[in-house]
Amino acid sequence: MRRAVILVVGLVLVGCGADPDEAATPQTAGNISAAAADSSPTSAGPDVPALVGEWSRTTTCQQRAEALEAAGLGRYAAEHAAGDGFVPGVTSVDQLEDRKHPCKDAVPQKHSHFFTAEGQFGSRDAEGNQVDDGTYRLVGDDTFVIGKEFEEGVTFHYRIVDGDTLYLDPELPACTAEGCFDAQWAIAVSYPGLPWKRIG
Repeated sequence: MRRAVILVVGLVLVGCGADPDEAATPQTAGNISAAAADSSPTSAGPDVPALVGEWSRTTTCQQRAEALEAAGLGRYAAEHAAGDGFVPGVTSVDQLEDRKHPCKDAVPQKHSHFFTAEGQFGSRDAEGNQVDDGTYRLVGDDTFVIGKEFEEGVTFHYRIVDGDTLYLDPELPACTAEGCFDAQWAIAVSYPGLPWKRIG
């Protein structure tokens, strides 16, 4: 998600916080068994984290705007609406009909994230094109960190319901008040409180 990286291309997720005292030994692809790494994302082997697989949802501009507002980043909603293709034909903020109501004429977008047993993270757009990438590592039973160009990575708490519904909740970085990219990206990836459905 390169363009998504600048204007934070649509990503999503929700979750519930983990108790730091309950954090387990960090896991990476290095300590997941080779057999588990070779299995499919939905295999039920005990060595394959439940997070492994692909998760999808249909996102909306209004959901993104509300999530940004809740995080104190509402001033960037117009940039997200324009830069992430929510409004057909609009690619920059100055093309929006009403910057105060950036989601006017916006259309929903299908988006997905995937987590591999080898520790790779990525996102795909509605056409199946990969628009974001990075690595992730588990740092507890319900917590993972995605590493990208961020100095320390971004931490997310997650919850999986009935094996097929994922919720993500990011730990926003200290730079959130300044509107840093890390924070905007975390919101765009997670859509806190909204469900992602397993598709793979």
